[in-house]
Amino acid sequence: MPFRERYLWVCTNRRADDNPRGSCAGKGSEALIEELKRASRTAGQGARVRIMSSSCIDHCEHGITAAVMPDGVLLGQLNAGDVPALVRGLETAGGVLAESSLAPRQLTAENTSPEALARLRRG
Repeated sequence: MPFRERYLWVCTNRRADDNPRGSCAGKGSEALIEELKRASRTAGQGARVRIMSSSCIDHCEHGITAAVMPDGVLLGQLNAGDVPALVRGLETAGGVLAESSLAPRQLTAENTSPEALARLRRG
C-alpha cells in the first residue's frame, strides 16, 4: 500500500435521527465523500491524496466533520460547496487552513468548549 502525502477522513457516523448531537451521515457526509473523491481524481491527486470515510470523530454537533492528516487539522460544518477548496487545500501541507473559506471551520479547543457549544445551539 503506498503512503500518501495527505489523508482526509470524513466522518460517516450515523446516530438515531432523534439524537440531539445529530450525526455526520445524517447531514450528508456519505455523498460529500463521493463528491470529494471524484474531484480529487479529476485534479490528479490519486497518488498523493487519499479521501476516506471514518467512524465517529466525536464532533457531529459541528456538522459534517473531517480530519486532515498528517496536518492534524479537524474541520467542521463542511458541505458540497467546500469541495473545490478542500481539493486545493489538500495539495500542500497546511494548505487546507490556507483556504480562506476553510480556515474558520477549523475545530479547536476554544471553539468546541462547552460555552462555544452552548452558543452554537442557541444559534
